[in-house]
Amino acid sequence: MSTTVSTDPVDRIERLGVRRLVTWAAVRVRENPVLVGLFLLAGLVGYVPFVGGLLAFLVTTFVLGMAYVVVADDVRLHARGLNAIAADVRERYGTILVVSVAYAVAVALGLIALVVPGLYIAARLAPSLPVATLGEHGAADSLREGWAMGRGNVLRLFGVFLVVFVLQAIAAGILAVISTDLATTGISAVLLNAISGPIIAAAIAHVYFESRDAEGDEPTDEMTADVAV
Repeated sequence: MSTTVSTDPVDRIERLGVRRLVTWAAVRVRENPVLVGLFLLAGLVGYVPFVGGLLAFLVTTFVLGMAYVVVADDVRLHARGLNAIAADVRERYGTILVVSVAYAVAVALGLIALVVPGLYIAARLAPSLPVATLGEHGAADSLREGWAMGRGNVLRLFGVFLVVFVLQAIAAGILAVISTDLATTGISAVLLNAISGPIIAAAIAHVYFESRDAEGDEPTDEMTADVAV
């Protein structure tokens, strides 16, 4: 029995299992290849001497924000140019950055503690990133709402992380066989992250919209009306 992921706007906010969630996210990335280019740019920034790490984090945070807005526009069938999307992210960038730092610190501390708490926090708190980008809350409220949204979704999000990680590891092994230069220079990691990054972001965004729809904040009839127009 084959499983297909509908592109109908009503089905887009249906609660999906891990396999369908990854498939849905991959379709979003395929339909928005600019996301791969943005993540590739963020990865390459990391090679800037001396300040590469910090600059890469700042750029990646901005790119993540753009990814969430692109997916949100795609879900709402509301196509816009990159300038308009970047403008939205700029308005929220301070909040997004604070939430990203808090998220990274919380996950790191959890991993240092006993590993498992870090993995739990990574999945449970992941929705706070689209909340910070697409909502109107400050950083503290975004973290609080994201934590609440993550409840009941930890295993699914962890499953998404695991599936994407395994697929990325397999692809990395294949690239290493094809070209040792790609593997040793780290270019293969940048290329693969440029694909896996937006897929994970899209999957997290879907969980965000599921939660918003369940709360009545993203009404299905409004999305259906957009299609009618």
